[in-house]
Amino acid sequence: MRNFGLHMIKLISLIRYYQLVEGIKIFTNLLLSKKGFYVVKSKVFKNDIFLRTDQSDPFIFEQVFCEQQYNYGHLLKNKKGWIIDAGANVGMAAIYFSNLYPDAKIICLEPDGDNFNLLKKNTKNYSNITTLHAALWHKSEILNITNKSEKSAGYMIGSANGNTSDQIKSKTVIELMEEFKMNDIALFKIDIEGSEKELFEYGAQAWLPKCDTIITELHDWLKQGTSQVFFKVMADYDWMTYVKGENIVCIKKQKIKE
Repeated sequence: MRNFGLHMIKLISLIRYYQLVEGIKIFTNLLLSKKGFYVVKSKVFKNDIFLRTDQSDPFIFEQVFCEQQYNYGHLLKNKKGWIIDAGANVGMAAIYFSNLYPDAKIICLEPDGDNFNLLKKNTKNYSNITTLHAALWHKSEILNITNKSEKSAGYMIGSANGNTSDQIKSKTVIELMEEFKMNDIALFKIDIEGSEKELFEYGAQAWLPKCDTIITELHDWLKQGTSQVFFKVMADYDWMTYVKGENIVCIKKQKIKE
């Protein structure tokens, strides 16, 4: 009975946001797996969306498209600006942002190879999405995934320290801004499984003044002191801060659309 109720909540949410026909179509797709994947076919998306049944992909899809955890359109001023999606996984947040802000330019970073391949596949028809097989980090160095035994949505990264297998390139925020010639960042989504601690602890003052909106998930259970570091650095700026789902949302007050 509980599962039935949860399914009904999911269906109602999809119909609410995507109308009757498309809502039912998406809901049905999420119930029927084909060779290890749910394949979502809908006019809501520019191409088929592939979700692995044995990973967290369906759960993330529900967070993004049913629970609308990234719906901040009424607060984002520069809807034609740059969006960075750090920890893009298989592209759900990037697709949502692309639908919500079709004139924005979205840069996705994903360190895991399998996630990255599915990210490319899921975003192939989205011309405003650029995908990078890289990890966001506080400095330039070679990294690798340190907990491959976890599910793919929970991978953590660290210094490779001579490990030659599964090496990953790092990207700093400043490197991204220089590479893509960003003057500022309209929206910065950060879900990097604990690496946000180092990101905000070392050198964040160089790029934080250029950010309008930050959406992040803090992982104190992975790295103790993450929240302390985050809020200490963020306190130097004038933000409106609130919580939605698993996310901390910070929007500069002077950037809020009147």
